[in-house]
Amino acid sequence: MKKNKFHEPKFRYLKKLLMTMKICLFFLLISAVTVTASVGYSQNTKLSLNLQNATIQELIKEIENQSEFIFVFYDNALDLNQKINIQAENQTVEKILEKVLEPTGNTFAVFDRQIVIGKKNPATGTITDQNLINSQVEQKKDLSGIVKDKNGLLMPGVTVVVKSTTIGTITDTDGKFSLPVPTEAKTLVFSFVGMITQEVAITGKTKFDIVLEEQIVGIEEVVAVGYGTMKKSDLTGSISRVTQNELKDRPNNNVMQSVAGKVAGVQILQTDGTAGYAPTVRIRGAASITAGTTPLYVVDGIPIEGANLNILNPGDIESMEILKDASSSAIYGSRGSNGVVIITTKSGKSGKTNVEINFEKGFSKVLRTIDMMNAQQWIKYHIDAVNNSWIARGGRASDPNEVRPSNLRIPPEFLSDPAKFGNGTNWQDVIFRVAPTDNASVSMNGGNDKTRFMISSSYLKQIGIVDGDDFERLTLRANLTHKITSNLSMGTNILLTKRNESPMVGFDLAPEIGKNTSVSGALQSIPIFPIYNENGNYGPSDPNSEWKRFSAYGLGFVHPYIRTRQMDRKRKSFNTLSNIFVEWKFLPDFTFKSVVSATIDYSRLNVYQYDKVKYGWSALPAARAYSSNDYRNNWLSENTVTFNKTIGEHSINAFAGYSVQKDSYEEGRLLASGFPNDQVHTLNAATTVLSFSSTASEWSLLSYIGRVNYSYLDKYLLTATLRRDGSSRFGKNNKWGYFPSASAGWRLSEEDFIKSVSWIDNLKLRLSYGVTGNNLIPNYGSVGLLAQSQYAWGNNAEAALYINSISNSDLRWEKTGQWNLGLNIGLFSNRIYMELDYYQSVTNDMLLNVPVPAITGFTSQLTNIGKLKNRGFEFLISTKNLVGDFKWNTDFNISTNRNKVSKLGLGDAPIYTVNWQATTITEIGQPMANFYGYIFDGVFMNQSEVDNYPHVASTTPGDPKIRDVNGDKIINADDRTVLGNYQPDFTFGLTNTFQYKSFDLNFTLQGQYGNEIINTQTRFTKFYGGSRNQYAIVSNYWKSESDPGDGKIFKPMFTFTGLQTAFSSYWIEDGSFLRIRNVQFGYSLPQKAISWSPFSSVRVYVNAENLHVFTSYIGFDPENSVYSGLELGSDYGATPMPRTVTFGIKVNL
Repeated sequence: MKKNKFHEPKFRYLKKLLMTMKICLFFLLISAVTVTASVGYSQNTKLSLNLQNATIQELIKEIENQSEFIFVFYDNALDLNQKINIQAENQTVEKILEKVLEPTGNTFAVFDRQIVIGKKNPATGTITDQNLINSQVEQKKDLSGIVKDKNGLLMPGVTVVVKSTTIGTITDTDGKFSLPVPTEAKTLVFSFVGMITQEVAITGKTKFDIVLEEQIVGIEEVVAVGYGTMKKSDLTGSISRVTQNELKDRPNNNVMQSVAGKVAGVQILQTDGTAGYAPTVRIRGAASITAGTTPLYVVDGIPIEGANLNILNPGDIESMEILKDASSSAIYGSRGSNGVVIITTKSGKSGKTNVEINFEKGFSKVLRTIDMMNAQQWIKYHIDAVNNSWIARGGRASDPNEVRPSNLRIPPEFLSDPAKFGNGTNWQDVIFRVAPTDNASVSMNGGNDKTRFMISSSYLKQIGIVDGDDFERLTLRANLTHKITSNLSMGTNILLTKRNESPMVGFDLAPEIGKNTSVSGALQSIPIFPIYNENGNYGPSDPNSEWKRFSAYGLGFVHPYIRTRQMDRKRKSFNTLSNIFVEWKFLPDFTFKSVVSATIDYSRLNVYQYDKVKYGWSALPAARAYSSNDYRNNWLSENTVTFNKTIGEHSINAFAGYSVQKDSYEEGRLLASGFPNDQVHTLNAATTVLSFSSTASEWSLLSYIGRVNYSYLDKYLLTATLRRDGSSRFGKNNKWGYFPSASAGWRLSEEDFIKSVSWIDNLKLRLSYGVTGNNLIPNYGSVGLLAQSQYAWGNNAEAALYINSISNSDLRWEKTGQWNLGLNIGLFSNRIYMELDYYQSVTNDMLLNVPVPAITGFTSQLTNIGKLKNRGFEFLISTKNLVGDFKWNTDFNISTNRNKVSKLGLGDAPIYTVNWQATTITEIGQPMANFYGYIFDGVFMNQSEVDNYPHVASTTPGDPKIRDVNGDKIINADDRTVLGNYQPDFTFGLTNTFQYKSFDLNFTLQGQYGNEIINTQTRFTKFYGGSRNQYAIVSNYWKSESDPGDGKIFKPMFTFTGLQTAFSSYWIEDGSFLRIRNVQFGYSLPQKAISWSPFSSVRVYVNAENLHVFTSYIGFDPENSVYSGLELGSDYGATPMPRTVTFGIKVNL
C-alpha cells in the first residue's frame, strides 16, 4: 500500500499573524477571507487539468502537484497505466475522480487531504476492501513526540515515517507529531531539508524527543542562479554559496566583510576602516580599465548597480550566491562582466511563531600604530635637513640664523635646549580611541500552510576608532507571502533603512575617498607641539599662542582635531527596497510570475567648518558651509513564464520573460561663507555663495531573457541562456546587445564504472562559455553634452552654452567572453569535497578615451577600442575531519588571477596615470596599471660612488642612487621601468570550525601574496624634511660619509634637489599579508538549564574581528588602498581597519 503525509493547518497562528502584521491591506483582506472559510479542503480546492492520452498515474501526480491531496491505494486494485483523457477547469477533486474512475470499476473516499482509491462494490457504490478504509482510521499503536534542532528550536514540517513503509506524518507548528503505526513497526525515520536524516528504534517506546543536526554539505542543496533556483548537483556553471550559518553573529555592518577569505576567486578588501565604509569586491579580477569593476548585486530579485549593502542588516540574510563565470552571470547580460552577487533575505516559515532576539556589545581599537619619530629624533632630523639645504647653497652648518634666509633658519631652542620638548606628542594616541559598538536586533517569523511572514528590526550604533567618526543604522524589514488558492500566490518584501554618519571631508568640504585627513595628519604632525596650547586652544586656531613663533621658521602645524572637532559633519540617508509579486500556476508544468519593485535612496550631507580653521598658522579663513542633496529612485518590472517537466529520464526546466528598469538621479551642491558666528550652521545664515551646482540624469534598460536547463538520466546536463538588452547609455546605432551562454555538465559519479567505487560520492565535470557586458559608464557618455559659459557683448558678459564633449553614436557595451572548466569531487561520504576551476576571459570593445584631431575642437572621444585578457585558477576543499560529539570541519580556498592588455587606442600608445607623482602605466602585453618609475638603488655613500656612477646634476653624497636601467650612463626619464603591480600572485582563506556538545569555536584566516602597494605617505613621512614628522626608521638616514646610516634612507633636505621626490621603488612596499580575520567562541545553554524560562534556546558568544595581521608593510594596513579605475593599490592614509571584540547573546522564544 502507498501512503503519503499530510499536515492540518493551524488557523489560530494565522489569526495571531494578522493581529501582528498590518503591513499590506490587500493581503490582510485575502488572509481574513481564508481564515473565515468554513468549507472542507476538498470542496474549497479547485483544480485545472488538461491531460490527453495520459495515464492514471500521471493524473495522480498532477493532482498532488497542484494541491495537498495524498492518494492511498493497493497496487493490485488500480491499473496505473490505464489511459485517460480529462479536461477540467476550476473543478473539485471529487468531480474529476468521479469522471475518471467511473469506467475503471474503482471508486474513492476522501478523508480531509487523503484520498483512498479501491475496487467499487456494485451494490453499495463504496470501496469493497473495508480494511483499506480502516487502515486510515484504526491503528494498533499510537506514537508521539517532539522534534527540535541542536539549538533547541522547535521544528515544524519534519517528515516522520515508519521505515520501509509509506506510513507517516509531519510535525505540527509546535514541532510535535502523533502517528498511529502497526504493532510490528520497528523504526521511525525523521527527515527534513538541510538536516541529517535520523533513524530511531521504536521498540518499547511511545514517546520520542528528537534532535536533528544540520547537514553541512550536500549535492542536493538548492542554490539561487538568477531568476530561479537549481539543485547544486545540476549546476554547470561556477557558483559559490555562502549560507547564513557562515555569516551569523559577525559584528560587521556590511555582509561582504563577513565573506572575506571564504570564497575562491573573490577578493574582498576593507580599504578603509571608517565606520560604515563598504569593502571593495572584485570577482575574478578586473575586466575593464575605464568602466566600473563593481559586481552587480541582486537583493531579493532586485538588481542594483553599485549597491551599498550597508542598508542591509547582515542578520537578515539567509544566503548569498556569487556567480563567477560568464555562463552563470550571462543571465544578467550587459551587467554581468564583473560577476553577480545574489542575496536572499530570510522569509517566513510554516509553524509556530518564533521570536529571535540578539544583542551585541563590542569595542574597537586601532589594530596597530606606526612607529614615528619622537620630538628628540625629529628635532635632530630637522636641524640636519635645514643645514643640508643651507650647505647645498654654499653655506656652513655652523652659520648663525642671521646670515641664513628665513626658510633655512633653526629655532634657537632646538640647539640650546631640545630636551625641554621631551618625547613630545604622539598624535596617533590623540586621534585614535577605543570605540564602543552596540548592535541589537529582533525578528519574528511563522505562518501556516497558507500564509508565512517574517518581520525584523535592527539597530546599530558604531563609534569609529578615529575621533569624530560614527555610524548609526536603523532597519525595518517585512516579508509576507500568501497562498490564495492552490495555484495562485502573492507576496511582498519591504526594507526601510535610516542611516546617520560623519564622513571625513577634504579641503573643499566634500567627502574624501581613500584618505582620512585626520589620520594622515596624525602621522605628519610635528611631535614638538602639544595637544592644547597655553590658552587651552588648538594651535592653528589661536594666532596669539606663544607656539606661533615657530611659523617664522617655516614650521606649520597639522592638528588632527581640526577636521574632527572644529567641523560639524552630518550625513543622513534614507533607503527603501521593496517588491511585490504574483505567482500563478496557470497550466500543468507552467508558472507565471510578475514582479514589480522600487528603490528610493535619499541622502543629505551638511558640513560646517568653524571660523579661523586651517592648517598652519597663517591665512586663517572665514567659516564655510557645504550642503549636498542626492535623490535616486529606481523601479523595475519583470514578467517570466517557467516550464518544468520530467518525461521519463528527461528533465527540462525553461523560462522566458522580459524586464524593464528605469533609474532617475538628482543632486544639488552648494558652498557658502560669511557666517556671523559659529552658533548657526545652516546655509540661510551665510552671506556669500562660493559655488553651487545642480544635476539630473536618468538611464533605462529593457531586456528579454531566456534560459533552458536539460538533464538526461540525471547525469548529462546542459544549460543555455540568452539575454537581449537595450540601454539608454549607449549610442543610437548600438542600443541593443545580445549575451548568450552555454554550459554542460557530466556527472561521472552516476556512471556504472564509477558507482562501483564506494569512496567516490560525487564526480562532475563542467564546461561553459558565455558572453557578458559592462554598462557601468556615464549615463550620457554617447552624446555631446552642453556646458555653461559667458561671452562679451558690448560692455556686458552674457550667458552662453557650448558643446564640451564629442558624441559617439556607435558607443556600445564592453563585452567579455569567458571559458570555464570545472570539476566537483566528493569523497568518503562527502567528508572530503573539492571544487577546481580554470577560466580564461577576453574583454573586447573596451572603452577608452582616444585622441581626436584638433580640428574637431576636442582632445579625446570615448570609444570602444581596447582589449583585456584575464585567466585564473581556483581551488576549494572542505573536509569533515572529525565527526561525533567532537566535530572538526575545515574549509580552504586559494585562487590566482592574471590580466594582460592586448589592445589600446590608436597606435596602442601606453596610458599613464599620475597622482601625487605616483605613476602607473598600462601598455600592450603587460598587466593593467603597473607601477612605473625609477628603481631606487640605495644611497650614494661617498663622493667616490657619485663620481663612478651615473647621476643627475647637483648630486652629492647622501642623495638617492637611481639605477641606470638602459645602461646609457645617463639618468633620465628613459630609465623608468615597471616597479610592481597591485595584483597578488594568489589569495587564500582558511576556516576551521570545532564543536563539542554545546561549545563551538571557529576561526578564519585570510591572506594574499605577491602584490605591491604604493605607500603614498612616503611622499611626506619618509623624506620630507620640512614641517612634517617622519617614520622612525628614517632616523637611520645618511648623516655623513663617516655615519652613512643603513644605506636605505637618503639624507634629509628642507628644499629638495635632484630626484629625491621622483616616484621610485622607494615608495613601493610588499603588500602581502596573513590576517586572522575572525575568531568566534560560543556556548549554547542546555535545554535543562532553560526549561523553566520562556526561551527555547540561549546562546552566548564572543567574537574577535581582525585580530592580527602579519605583514612587512610599514603602513597601518596593506588593505588600505584605493581601487578605482587605473588608480590601484595606493595607500593615501585611510582610516585603518580596527580590531573589534564583541560579546553577544542570542535567545529564541
